[in-house]
Amino acid sequence: MATTSISPATGPIKNNGKRRSLSPRPRGGPSKESARYFIGKSSDPKPVLDKEVMSEPEGLVIAFKTDARLFVVHEFTVEQKIERGRVSLEKVPAATSQRVSTTNAS
Repeated sequence: MATTSISPATGPIKNNGKRRSLSPRPRGGPSKESARYFIGKSSDPKPVLDKEVMSEPEGLVIAFKTDARLFVVHEFTVEQKIERGRVSLEKVPAATSQRVSTTNAS
């Protein structure tokens, strides 16, 4: 009968001087500035976005109180990049000034 034991590593911890990000999203992912938050309902085959809210916490509270859903929409623009004769398309988070709200319009 073989037994194995796991013991913690001993010795100094090597620090390479790099700081690790604690955020769960990967680098180059959508930023908070490009996100818009909507309260709505999920219906077949597409969701219905009823009301836009200013922040995620506000949307969470409203969605909880009204038993609705919170939708997070990330906006991007597309840019063309030409490198060594190859053309590629890249998504770039949309600037805040480019947003046009279609809700709460009177």
